[in-house]
Amino acid sequence: MLKVRIIPVLTFNGFGLVKTKGFSHPRMVGNPVQAARVYNARGVDELVFVDILASKQNRKINLKLVSDVIKECFMPVAIGGGVKTIEDIHDLLKIGADKVILKTIAIINPDFLNEASNIFGAQCITIAIDAIKKDNEYFLYTLSDHEILLTDYLKKISSFTFGEIILTSVNNDGMMTGFDLNLVNLCTQYFKVPIVVSGGGGNPNHFKELFKASNVEAVAASSIFHFTQYTPRDIKLAIAEIGKPVRLIKEPPH
Repeated sequence: MLKVRIIPVLTFNGFGLVKTKGFSHPRMVGNPVQAARVYNARGVDELVFVDILASKQNRKINLKLVSDVIKECFMPVAIGGGVKTIEDIHDLLKIGADKVILKTIAIINPDFLNEASNIFGAQCITIAIDAIKKDNEYFLYTLSDHEILLTDYLKKISSFTFGEIILTSVNNDGMMTGFDLNLVNLCTQYFKVPIVVSGGGGNPNHFKELFKASNVEAVAASSIFHFTQYTPRDIKLAIAEIGKPVRLIKEPPH
């Protein structure tokens, strides 16, 4: 049985690490290189590093900074933000990224997923799906004013090739009130690739509830590690209590 993965997320605004609530109200939380160093020492399974403003500001992610983050990591690292071309993917993989996260380009041109997977291998290509709930209906959260029903998008991309999905509930982002289990189970109906759930984890019980109520095998989190005393190891120990296999190493002292 595959071990459950606990994946810290570092979100970057071009200047420093930030943490949002509902994808708004960014709060400065530190330096990405220092944060990567801490997570590496704690033996996390993977790390996600995303420049959340790159696409909105129509700029490239800072490759020098990404390289500095990756140099601190002895675990797989997924990088995202402003990736639009095959060259962008090549540049990130060349400096050590294990996975490249696509969002905006996957919405605008889903054929790009197949092209990228054919060139680099599907295992390198992760797509980010950000979902927002309005009036009891889920929509895709995009930079466009055009509303896209989430189920329409899920059906559309289910036939394309990629290796993994990072699924984030915009409503639950940064709230630390628990995961949107309905959203998770809706999305798992459409895909056979792994889904990494993000948005809402605030205490170990939230993670236990997620793994009890779904068949996902990975979860990403940020606020709980920035703003509470809980560490990735604490989350793993809680998940192990419900019989899920986890990878544990001895952590350095707090």
